[in-house]
Amino acid sequence: MTSKDLVIRFVTSSRNFFVIEQIMEGTGLSRRVIKRILNELVAENCVRQISKRDPIYSRDYEHTARISTIHCTDWAYSIEDCEKLMWSLEDCYIRSIRAIAAKIGRSRQWVFKYLEALISVDAIGIRKAGYYVTCYENMHKVGTVITKGIIKQKRLECGIKRTPNRKKKTKSTNHK
Repeated sequence: MTSKDLVIRFVTSSRNFFVIEQIMEGTGLSRRVIKRILNELVAENCVRQISKRDPIYSRDYEHTARISTIHCTDWAYSIEDCEKLMWSLEDCYIRSIRAIAAKIGRSRQWVFKYLEALISVDAIGIRKAGYYVTCYENMHKVGTVITKGIIKQKRLECGIKRTPNRKKKTKSTNHK
């Protein structure tokens, strides 16, 4: 593994801002080597320097597309998030939105919005066994066409019936 690979791995694993000293601690490389590699990464638009005065860097998120749509006023779809959702469905079939949300650590509303957008562009499909990935190439079309209610429609087409909510039993006042 080259020194550039080490720095790239450190940069991609960091969620917040980072400085050269953190990279030195994490990789064991010298300051001169790290500065040279960071200058290359800045030129490639993988990393950006936040402050001209201080050497504070962050990942450049401009290369990841966030697609806004007119269907949801303040909702923007990320290609990285679509990949994350599709990768979670790759190895197994999951039937419930709640199980998908628990698997990837997101809210049920978030999973529902992304599933609706991805099913609308035929990137994800539904079978009796659960959700599955149909085509990774269509993932880049997410947000262009969103059909409201497509999840319910597709679930009914493949024969998945909605489970009715159970009625809660009430305790009688005479029960001790």
